Amino acid sequence: MGKTALVVGATGLIGRELVEQLLEQERYDQVWIIVRRSKRWSHPKLHEVVGFEEMDEALPHIDDVYCALGTTIAVAGSRQAFKHVDLDLPLEVARVAKRHGATRYAVVSAQGASLRSPFFYNRVKGELENGLKVFGFEHLIIARPSLLLGDREEFRLGEKAAEVFSRPLQPFLLDKLPDAAPIQALHVARALIMAAEEGQGIEVLTSGMMQRMSQ
Repeated sequence: MGKTALVVGATGLIGRELVEQLLEQERYDQVWIIVRRSKRWSHPKLHEVVGFEEMDEALPHIDDVYCALGTTIAVAGSRQAFKHVDLDLPLEVARVAKRHGATRYAVVSAQGASLRSPFFYNRVKGELENGLKVFGFEHLIIARPSLLLGDREEFRLGEKAAEVFSRPLQPFLLDKLPDAAPIQALHVARALIMAAEEGQGIEVLTSGMMQRMSQ
């Protein structure tokens, strides 16, 4: 019997890449996703749960969790709503997944995540990282990407402007400052899946590390 993976944030930039790549992985027999509205995606390995309120009763045994939940204050509408998506839900998923047998949790955090950061966004990500450590997963993988590249369903003006500005600097950044270079979402997803194949303890992946892993 192969493993069962759970993906949350499956409709986002990295989440979509995770689902597509996990479905191709021979080590997983099942890939479960939790969505707010049914996506009606069709694949023999893919199963969905509609609504986070239903996940505890609906989920089977879970081996590995991939969490790519994330939004912005502008999209969420308030700091409280932002924290619900980026902090409360990932921690609730960790609680439920642990009860369902999960031993590995891979999460997309952010470059600069820290409880001491002057930036609210990075403080929340730091709180998430610290909160996940409490659950004692055998393997906790924390990805800290820099600016993410890819086609989002939602338009984010700040990220799009940063992408355009950084494009001419990309070769220099990749060579001299790889952790500061923008990174494709598919490379983040690929690195998370590779890291989750083996290992234990707490593993932190920087943008530079993920770029090298995905080559």
